[in-house]
Amino acid sequence: MESNQNENTETEVDLEKIVTTDGIIEWLKQRIEFKIPISPDVWVDAAQKLNVLIGDDHDRLYDLEQEVAKMKMEYMVDGDEKVNVSYAKAKVETTDQYKEARKLKAKIGRIEEQIRIAKIRARLKDNEYRQ
Repeated sequence: MESNQNENTETEVDLEKIVTTDGIIEWLKQRIEFKIPISPDVWVDAAQKLNVLIGDDHDRLYDLEQEVAKMKMEYMVDGDEKVNVSYAKAKVETTDQYKEARKLKAKIGRIEEQIRIAKIRARLKDNEYRQ
């Protein structure tokens, strides 16, 4: 019992040092893959950190979306010639900025879902401990 308690304390200390969404997600992923138990407190702590840090990802996404919109406008008014919207959209969708924005949007969706799951897991584990 004592070694398990030390193991949980060590894992919780590791999470305290992590201050990026990518780091927290990777930390949780490793524990899930290796079936290492995570206490309700740690699930809630991870969800809180993700909730706070997701703002940085939202800011990056907004910047990328603005960059992509500007490119679309440039493609629509290509020199003296006006191009149709669907052509400009298709051209923008081939850029790395568009790809990065899509990946970031998907990551934000996964983070938001992870926050929901963490809350539910914490409630379930807490109920398990009480019974």
